[in-house]
Amino acid sequence: MRIRDAHAAISGDKTEHEMPSNSLDIIADDGQRLFGITLNNDSSIRVDFGHVCKHGGAALDDIGCIIPIASNCFTAHRNKLQ
Repeated sequence: MRIRDAHAAISGDKTEHEMPSNSLDIIADDGQRLFGITLNNDSSIRVDFGHVCKHGGAALDDIGCIIPIASNCFTAHRNKLQ
């Protein structure tokens, strides 16, 4: 799997980074996993909601929510810890 920074690509930077494990972690402000994304062999993706973490000034629980936007787009959401 290869990835690139979407904002950098808008600016013309097409640098790609090889991810030999076919997965990546998006890290919260406190260093914990916010989301884990894996590209499966069948080209589907798996999204893991990490553990309780702190990001953007809020404590987030480990329960995720998938919100469909269109047939080709969805939002993965983490809820604030109650």
